[in-house]
Amino acid sequence: MLITLLLLHAVLVNIDDHVFNNKRSHSKFETLSVITDGVFFILPQLVATFIAYSPTWGIIYKALGAISMASIIKNEYFHKNLDTRERVIHACLYVLHPIILFTFYESWTNNYFVTNTNFWMVLLLYVGMGFKTISYQVIYWNYIADK
Repeated sequence: MLITLLLLHAVLVNIDDHVFNNKRSHSKFETLSVITDGVFFILPQLVATFIAYSPTWGIIYKALGAISMASIIKNEYFHKNLDTRERVIHACLYVLHPIILFTFYESWTNNYFVTNTNFWMVLLLYVGMGFKTISYQVIYWNYIADK
């Protein structure tokens, strides 16, 4: 189930980044916000992917997940005049966000990453794609867009 969610999430993020976001300009605040959202989303995933579960790390993961969810909620304050299709993509991403974080957490606490190395490799690939997306956003919105 998690792999299906990750694939859907990756497709929706790429549609948002490469179809809708390229059609409009972004303020510096919005650019920084998108990059911050990506970093806050990937931090709990890094914890689950590379650190063995413990109750202390579980609390840290939940705190990072809460910060990540609060970070994406703030985007609604400056996404006022979006195309309806882009709003639908954002709504789907908002729904997937906590589901992915929860599923990562459950897989992590049940030691699924250790007992199924192939599954862990897929998650590692997903985290790598997250870094690719953040890198793209940093480079595109700071050096290429509106130049």
